[in-house]
Amino acid sequence: MKVKVILNPTAGRGRAGKERQVIAEALARYDGEFSLEETRTHNHATEIARQAVAAGYDLIIAAGGDGTVNQVVNGMAGSGIPLGILGCGTGNDFASMIGMPKDTLSSIKQIMEGEVKWVDLCRVNRKYFISSVGAGFDGAVAHTVNQSFRWIRGMAAYLLGVFKTLFSYKQHPVRLQVDEETYEFKALLVAVNNSTTYGGGIKINPEAKIDDGLFNICAAKNMNIFEILCCLPLAVTGAHQRLKKVMMLQGKEVTLESRTPLYYQLDGEVIQDRILKFSIYPRSFPIKGAVIEPSTVCVPSPPEKVRVDAV
Repeated sequence: MKVKVILNPTAGRGRAGKERQVIAEALARYDGEFSLEETRTHNHATEIARQAVAAGYDLIIAAGGDGTVNQVVNGMAGSGIPLGILGCGTGNDFASMIGMPKDTLSSIKQIMEGEVKWVDLCRVNRKYFISSVGAGFDGAVAHTVNQSFRWIRGMAAYLLGVFKTLFSYKQHPVRLQVDEETYEFKALLVAVNNSTTYGGGIKINPEAKIDDGLFNICAAKNMNIFEILCCLPLAVTGAHQRLKKVMMLQGKEVTLESRTPLYYQLDGEVIQDRILKFSIYPRSFPIKGAVIEPSTVCVPSPPEKVRVDAV
C-alpha cells in the first residue's frame, strides 16, 4: 500500500508537528510505501493532496484539525482514494464524528487496519466539505477566533469568539431555500451540516448523519443579546432545538441568499459571500477507519468514482 501523510505542523497550537515522529514510526510497522509531507502555507494541503492523487497513492492521511481535513478533501474529491484522519487540531469535530481515538497511535492502527466507509461529499459554491458550514454570526465568530484567539483550542476559543462578537454583530435579512420550501427572516445564524457538531463539540445539528444524503440545517432567527446568551449553553448539548426562534430543517438542495455579504466558516476557514448554494453527493467519499452506524435512509450505493468539478 502506498500511503501519503499530509501534516499541518501548526495545527492544535503545534501539537500536530510534535506528532511527526510518532506517526512515522507507527506507519513503519506496516508493509508499504509511506511519505509524510508538512504544509507550509494556507491551502498547501489541497495542492499536496492533488499531487498525491496524481501520483497514485492508495491512501491519504490528514494529520491536523478540521481545517486541514477540509483542505485535503478539496484536493482529492472525486478521486475515489480513501482518506484517513488523525485529529491533531483545535476542534477535531469530524474525527470525533467518525469515532477516531484521541491517541495518535490508536488512530493509526484504526486507519490502517479498519474498513472503508462511504460518507456524503458536500459542496458550497466552489468548495467541498464533509462536515459543516456556519453562516452569519457563526462565520463572524470564526473570523474573530482566527484573528484574536488562535492560541486557544476547542470550545473555549469558540466561546471567547462569541463574547467578543456578540455586541457588534448585525443580523442579516436572508432568504433560505431548502428543497421546495422558502423561508425569509432576519438571521442570527444558519448552520448547514453533514455532521452533528462544530466549534469543538457544539451540537448544532445533533440529528445529522454523515451518510444519509441529506443536509441538516439549524436557522436561528432574529435573537436579541439576552436570547443569544440563553441559547448558547443549550446549543452545547443540542437542547436549542426546542426554542421558538430556532428552525431545524433537512434537505438535499439548500440556497442561502443575503442582501449584504456575510461571513461563513467552512470547517474553520472564513469566507465572505452574498449567495451560498449547497449540493450533496450521497455516500461518494471514502473514509478509512471510520466507525459509524450506517444510516437507515435509502441512498444509492457509492460509485467507484463520482465525477465532481475541480475547485
